Amino acid sequence: MFGNMIFTIGLTIKQKEINMWIYNFLFYKTFLLTQKSRNFDDTPVLGGILFIILCVMLNIFTILGFFDAIGFLKSIGLKTGITFSKPYRFPFALALVVLLLFYYQYKGRYKKIIEHYEGKTGFIMRLHPLIVILIYVVSSFLLLLIVAAFKNHDWFFAP
Repeated sequence: MFGNMIFTIGLTIKQKEINMWIYNFLFYKTFLLTQKSRNFDDTPVLGGILFIILCVMLNIFTILGFFDAIGFLKSIGLKTGITFSKPYRFPFALALVVLLLFYYQYKGRYKKIIEHYEGKTGFIMRLHPLIVILIYVVSSFLLLLIVAAFKNHDWFFAP
């Protein structure tokens, strides 16, 4: 029992950087896209996180919607009917921007990410940054719609 727990903890610690790989790749592609506009020369990280914020928000809403649909939130005592009411919109968005800025600025992480992907070749690396970003955003949005249909018992999930 303890051996499995130690192995799991060790695996989690070793994979800490790997868990953000999709966001790091999207950051790199967004960085390339904003680099062409030359609007973010002084703050390259801010330009790189523009679409990352949208992707993270879509994923957060998808996960919360799924937890609400299966009754998990109600079982742990949280209110259901997740809303994004006006008093919480701007603090949430600001906190997300600050959190992502901190993540990518911390010890020059964004420079390491850019260096990591600049040396790679392959089909995905040759794709235009906008295509990669659109694929991720559209697939995240479709997943959000599927979770909403599941929550409301519509479409395939109708009783």
